Amino acid sequence: MTAARVLAAAFGAVCTAVLLGAGCSDDRRATPPAAPAARIEGPVIVGVVGPETGEEAGFGASVVAGVEAAARRVNAEGGIGGQAIEVLHFDDHGDTEHAIRIAHELIDRKVAAILAAPTGSSTFAPIQVVNESGTLFFSIGSGRHLKASGPFVFRVAVPDEAAASDLIRYAAVERKLVNFALVSSASDDHSLAMSSMFRRAVGQHGGATRVEADSYDSRTGERDLDTVVDAIRRAADGLHAVAFTGGAAEAALLARRLREAGLELPILGGEELFAPEFLQGGDAVLGTLLVATFSPDRRSPEVARFVQDLGAATPDRFAALAYDTLLLLAEAIRQSGSTDAARVRDALIARKDFLGATGRTGFTPDNQPIKRPLVYAVEKGVNGQSAFVLKSAAAGG
Repeated sequence: MTAARVLAAAFGAVCTAVLLGAGCSDDRRATPPAAPAARIEGPVIVGVVGPETGEEAGFGASVVAGVEAAARRVNAEGGIGGQAIEVLHFDDHGDTEHAIRIAHELIDRKVAAILAAPTGSSTFAPIQVVNESGTLFFSIGSGRHLKASGPFVFRVAVPDEAAASDLIRYAAVERKLVNFALVSSASDDHSLAMSSMFRRAVGQHGGATRVEADSYDSRTGERDLDTVVDAIRRAADGLHAVAFTGGAAEAALLARRLREAGLELPILGGEELFAPEFLQGGDAVLGTLLVATFSPDRRSPEVARFVQDLGAATPDRFAALAYDTLLLLAEAIRQSGSTDAARVRDALIARKDFLGATGRTGFTPDNQPIKRPLVYAVEKGVNGQSAFVLKSAAAGG
């Protein structure tokens, strides 16, 4: 996916205000009764910042689609205390200065919260501004940690630690895979961070990292899979699998190289592998285990509702996370009887059993996400092609 770029002179040209019916979300799982609705002054305005044009436009488009779908759902069911949700979204062009200007604009418009696409400009640039103004801010699907970012900043994503732990646990318990080669890609900071988490998870679940290698040659600045395969071949005796923390295309290439070298070792990887590019590895990627945040194929009322509400838009994890976030935010506002950021924050943290399209979502007292991943395997599909098959839904629901 990619990012967006538009923003025009007075923001109005690039900001789309969507006033969507009025309604009340399905409150079957709500716990305490809502406070008096009269204290909520409407409409309840929610802002979205992200790239909507340019190379990263897909990220912004998915978040906007998810937020608008949830707003339609809430408004069609009565709104929040009878007040409609109004969605304002701006294109930050993937630029930090634009993102900061957008944040100021949305704050001036008295938004109840800002939801940000998972790009660097959208997620990190507005943090100081939102904290100084006391505005709730949600980073949707960001892989970066936002610890100590302030009392009003939340990240909505499966924590990398949970993803690594659940994947290694499943591999050990269900597949008896405990001895690993760990392959990083030093050109990617996130890969290095994930490798550290995989290493820790392997130890926690009784396994061993027998060999480590890096697909990036820092001397030449180029990929070097030959050295990786050689290192794995030398340590192959007793190895059960290869944990790889890089991207989908490189993982598929590594799987092919291992197969060509006569090494029948399954790949384990993160959500980056949950992509069509990885399946292009064909038979070489069969047996791979990986994690994901969302699957449109998972059978649950929440997933079915999300896919229906989204309409023609692509039901990806960023749209699903944005959808769940807005529904959870609406419940928190309804429960607190106010759009006051401190009161809504308390309601968000108190709510531990919210169940949405991406499973259960909650937050720790320091705003960190409480979520679990889905575990997938790559197997032969009905058409004989490699396909992702859901194996474990620790996410709940």
